Amino acid sequence: MTFKKILTGAGFAALLGSAFLGTTSCQKDFIDLNDPTRIPTSETYQDSSSIATGVTAAYSSLQDIYGKAGSNIGLFVFSEVPSDNSQAVVEGQGLGEFDYFSITSANGRLQSQWTVTYRGIARCNIIISRAPGVKLTTALRNRYIAEMKFIRALEYFNAVQIWGDIPLVTTEISTVADAYTYGRKPVADVYAQIEKDLTEAAADLPNVYPTTTSVLANANPGRATKGAARALLAKVYLTEKKYPEAQATLQSFLTDYDNATNYRLLPNYADIFAISNELNAEIIFAVRYSKGGFGTGSPFTNYFAPLAAQAGGGQGFQYNSVRKDLVDAFTASGAADTRYNAELGGPVTVGGASVYYTKKYFDTPTTVSDADNDWIVLRFADVLLMYAEVLNELNRPAEAVPYVNRTRVRAGLTGLATTLDQATLRLAIENERRLELNMEGHRWFDLVRTGRAYDVMNAHFTKYNIRSNGGTAGAPIQLNPDKHQLLFPIPIQEIQTNPIITQNPGY
Repeated sequence: MTFKKILTGAGFAALLGSAFLGTTSCQKDFIDLNDPTRIPTSETYQDSSSIATGVTAAYSSLQDIYGKAGSNIGLFVFSEVPSDNSQAVVEGQGLGEFDYFSITSANGRLQSQWTVTYRGIARCNIIISRAPGVKLTTALRNRYIAEMKFIRALEYFNAVQIWGDIPLVTTEISTVADAYTYGRKPVADVYAQIEKDLTEAAADLPNVYPTTTSVLANANPGRATKGAARALLAKVYLTEKKYPEAQATLQSFLTDYDNATNYRLLPNYADIFAISNELNAEIIFAVRYSKGGFGTGSPFTNYFAPLAAQAGGGQGFQYNSVRKDLVDAFTASGAADTRYNAELGGPVTVGGASVYYTKKYFDTPTTVSDADNDWIVLRFADVLLMYAEVLNELNRPAEAVPYVNRTRVRAGLTGLATTLDQATLRLAIENERRLELNMEGHRWFDLVRTGRAYDVMNAHFTKYNIRSNGGTAGAPIQLNPDKHQLLFPIPIQEIQTNPIITQNPGY
């Protein structure tokens, strides 16, 4: 039995319900105390089996964060839709506000992302606090806690990039009164906790999990590994502009894992995303989904498709449609770039408009929004390009170029010259990350990290004459010079509920 299959079935649903749903109702709290932040301490987590179930539930919280039908639309709303890669064509979900930077604190997507994030963090906190009191082998206990620290770090990393200063909760909350004591902590404090969690997780996570069918042992593919913790830590350092720390972490990662046994680039780009090839050698960590009517299917086939024909059946929602700018970027990269046909489809005509779409999330759903596509969080190509970026920022461009060229050559392009200067290579890496990793949840965060978001987006709006809220009158959108739009507003409900939580400037 694979870990992916543990996330399905009536047995898991019943265990999840009994462990996490029997709590006191409270509508006014910033972390959704209904489920599963506060649970009766005397009724659950008494043995190794319940701890194992709780660990699985923490993994399942990642589906809510990255996207799940009936729950939260997903992280791509924050990481792709605001960028020059994609747009949300559909009306009625509040996604257009992310397209046109007209978002308000009442937008429902903000609230749902906040709620599922802190719900997931709470699940991790519960296991971290309870596991030491349960009879487990030392190795298994340490591994469970390490897995929870990895997930908690990932969830906080996403949240701090979205909102900046955020409440930092690292212990189990058992009362409503306790919840109201958590205000926003500075970004530096949040990143310090993320670094701590990932460093400690990397120490206790295995490189690989033993091959076994034991559910209790939880030795199943898809769980966080030592490599995943190290790769995510490197991305955190890079985001913080801690280039020496990022360089050391990435160099160590590549020394240990850049080989045929561990991680490598697949020869064929399209194979990375094939349903028949999940958790392949290029994937370091992915959020797992499984179709079949169990409520754990992937929604992205339907979410991103423009028409039912591209969705493999059912509805095409157009939540994340490819912008012409991305198509033009591929055209500029050269006809030899094999990634274009592998990942982009269209144009197709929808409502009289030409629409492009991504093919990275193709599957035939069992029903609408019930497909098998995993969401890839970290893959080896990302690590190579991160290392190139770090070396270049350390003013070592000649050393950086070969790492960029590995993804370029795989794509059928010629390699960059090692004589490129730092400024030129900086833009080349930005473009290569876009072509290689588009629609995987990186572009907006990449632009913010490199300080290029305003320049790139203002040029994009001008080039394509994009006006506010998709209108046809007036001048193209130009983002404000105060740069408050690099962060998103705190959901208004959180501020109204907990007065010590403040709003981001500009909203």
